[in-house]
Amino acid sequence: MSLFISWLRLGSPTKKMDPCPCASHDSIDIVEKDDILRDQRAEERAVQVQNLVRRIVDTHTDLLRLPHLRPGKIINKLLGDLVTVCSDIYDREVVDAVLSHPGVNAILPSLRQICAQAESCLELHWAEHIVTGGPANPDDVLSRLRSFPYYDNYEELTRLELCAILSATKSTPRRVAFIGSGPLPLTSLCLLQALKRDVQLARLSSPDPTSDSDSVSTPPPDPDPIVLNIDCDASAIAASLTLCLALGDTARGMEFVCAEATAPILPASSTPTENDDDSDSDPAPPTRDLAEFDLVYMAALVGMSQADKERIVRRIAERMRPGALLVARSSWGMRTCLYPEVDLATEGLRDRLECCVVVHPYGQVVNSVIVARVRG
Repeated sequence: MSLFISWLRLGSPTKKMDPCPCASHDSIDIVEKDDILRDQRAEERAVQVQNLVRRIVDTHTDLLRLPHLRPGKIINKLLGDLVTVCSDIYDREVVDAVLSHPGVNAILPSLRQICAQAESCLELHWAEHIVTGGPANPDDVLSRLRSFPYYDNYEELTRLELCAILSATKSTPRRVAFIGSGPLPLTSLCLLQALKRDVQLARLSSPDPTSDSDSVSTPPPDPDPIVLNIDCDASAIAASLTLCLALGDTARGMEFVCAEATAPILPASSTPTENDDDSDSDPAPPTRDLAEFDLVYMAALVGMSQADKERIVRRIAERMRPGALLVARSSWGMRTCLYPEVDLATEGLRDRLECCVVVHPYGQVVNSVIVARVRG
């Protein structure tokens, strides 16, 4: 009986299935809806581009009307809003449309120059405030230094750059030159502290040099790190040297020289070191060369165009020793409104430099970082 029933079921007509709801849709209607959505997105992007262009151009106009670029309520708000607008993340289509807009393209060189001058004024103002704005003991000076509004950004940028640097070398640099250090050398100070901590850890983990064991040869101790700050502005060098002298031990190892990026390095002014002894010190050499440094920084405002930067970078790399690292600060996306972008992998530089790492931050840090190795 069960077999008969099964046979009947197999032979019974198949139940008609309900049609899929999608089958009732006309394919032409679907295409039209996609077109409508695409047009809506294009219109939204166009409105966003117009708003961004207007804000950038209007900010440039307002900055040109200011009597000076020293810190104040008006300029602080203008530049703060500009940094916020340019640091946000946008679709690639939006960025390309804004940067290629004739109104923005025409003002970019002037806008970057204004930002560079305003940044220099801000740093000089704070360098003077940190030294003269309260008690002169080093701890209070350091406390005022850390109250600088962008101090945390510099610490974050330095950590980012150190990670990029250490990914390109097996040994931590000990001698660093920073070209374009400015009146407030925060990167140099943050970098110096990080290198000092690394030296301390290395010394703690190394064998005791006073040990009587002859079976293990003791390697020479790591040298104290040195950061040479180079800037073409004599007032910037004077302000940063005064600041570092006021910081005491925190700035021990900072050196300063006023020179163009492509010029020979004259004898440097420096903060006192533990081994300083005026009676026995050797006279400073007549000139120094970048070949003595493991790492050379080039600030974002050294050269305001790709052609300028490429010329400067090549001159710098020619004076560095093979295997040393060059770090160049750059920018990306809308942030190129604030700082010029630089490419170190061009045909004119590839024979001298090997690009190792390029990092584009997405957070509060504005500058990108490029790490390249000098070829032999």
